[in-house]
Amino acid sequence: MAQEKIAPAEVGAAETAPVGRRLTLAVSGLLLGMLLASLDQTVVATALWTIVRDLDPAHGLSRLSWVVTVYVLAATATTPLYGRISDLIGRRPLYAIGVGFFLLGSAFAAVAQSLEQLIAARAVQGIGAGGLIGLTFAVVADLAPGRSRGRYQGYFGAVFAVGSIAGPLLGGFVAQQSSWPDGFASWRWIFLVNVPLGLVGLAMVLPGVPRRTGPPQPVRVDVPGALLLVTGVCAALLVAEWGGRRYPWSSPPLLALAGAAALLLVAFLLWEVRLGRARPEPGRRVAAPLVPLRMFAEPVLRTAVPVAAAVGATTFGAIIYISLYLQITRGLGPAAAGLHLVPMMVGVLLGSTGSGAVISRVGRYEFFPALGTGLAALGLLLLAGLGAASSPLVLGADTFLLGLGLGLVTQVVVLAVQNAVSRPQLGAATGTVTFFRQLGGSFGTAVFGAILTAGLAAEAAGAELVGDPARLRTVAPAEARAAVNAFVDALHVVFLSAAAIMVVAFLLSLRLLVVLRRGIAPAPAG
Repeated sequence: MAQEKIAPAEVGAAETAPVGRRLTLAVSGLLLGMLLASLDQTVVATALWTIVRDLDPAHGLSRLSWVVTVYVLAATATTPLYGRISDLIGRRPLYAIGVGFFLLGSAFAAVAQSLEQLIAARAVQGIGAGGLIGLTFAVVADLAPGRSRGRYQGYFGAVFAVGSIAGPLLGGFVAQQSSWPDGFASWRWIFLVNVPLGLVGLAMVLPGVPRRTGPPQPVRVDVPGALLLVTGVCAALLVAEWGGRRYPWSSPPLLALAGAAALLLVAFLLWEVRLGRARPEPGRRVAAPLVPLRMFAEPVLRTAVPVAAAVGATTFGAIIYISLYLQITRGLGPAAAGLHLVPMMVGVLLGSTGSGAVISRVGRYEFFPALGTGLAALGLLLLAGLGAASSPLVLGADTFLLGLGLGLVTQVVVLAVQNAVSRPQLGAATGTVTFFRQLGGSFGTAVFGAILTAGLAAEAAGAELVGDPARLRTVAPAEARAAVNAFVDALHVVFLSAAAIMVVAFLLSLRLLVVLRRGIAPAPAG
């Protein structure tokens, strides 16, 4: 069997990885940065109404979704850029740049005087979050030796998932507090608190991240490829965000946007192929492909990417639609609904940290993706059986099982890819897997929303009431029951569709198990 490919350090690439206190501080700072970036994906969801009321009560309703959307767009589109560029110039400066953008956006968001200013600040914040999310796992791979990497990856997977789940609960709690100091709205602290915590995290990380040494590589950043990728991904994500909501799926604006996204992404692939075939000329710096397509010759990466996308779709879709189920069937507010996601959070924590501990102890990880996707598929099938009056205990057991499965697979897929590629491709490979997980979350949420909308289409009155859960308490009981039942029936199809996606991921994970057993030995100790 082949040995782990990235265990040895690349000669002349970086200083010796830190040990002891410096390693602990660096990992703690990276965990803090990951927590802030993952929280900010969802933390404003439950505070949006309060924010709009303060900044633009007359016209803000039509634009409030952009406060969330622009952050996700920026973070998802820039994630692969950070990974690849860090392969060329080092992780340390790129991570500092990412934190800088994130903190700058956070500070401007905290003092925004209009909704337009807040949206712009969230875009800057998202650009930084792309670095925090995309680079963290590559930095951990540089810092953590041998088997201990699995344990650390487990910690980060748990923090990312918990931050994403806990965001709505925390945002709703903060937004409900009174202004402090006088005149400074409580929701502004959602963003302002990032600044001191982010600076502390950066101060902890930088001393422990090795500096790149040796002569600079005779390559330059692929700027045209970056522009094609970012614009193509943003256009594709806007199709997912607007389809069935702002525009019908068959409307000319949406079809034109989808066509533009396809053309841009095809142009990006053709450009990357051209760069990959180019021969360097003496004395000239050549552009390195942003996404080295040769990576996809590695069967582990080819198999892991769709698994990561399925996990992203299921994670974010479950958070949104379980919360919506609780608001409509129980009449809970978004923050209270977030409390019912605690069992899912506990499951993710146990799965992620438990798998990391096992990997650290025995050095084997190939069976975790199949086990995790299998448990997640079972949890989704059980969620598809929820009724309007299902007990909180049943819901808690189902979401715990789903969270446990997601925790077992999320970071192990990243670890498998890192162990399969060469060190010069480590950042690009890690960024690619993380990118597809984020992309899966965006498209999965849109697809599940379209399925729910289609299921409610036959019940016009029910659909209108479900779109505004507060109205359910103002209509006749019989009308409210009919609307709730129509929603639950449509939600069954959503969870069944998610389960089908996860079954496909399970089958791919079985293929990944075969590939890993055939080609990778246990991770070395140390």
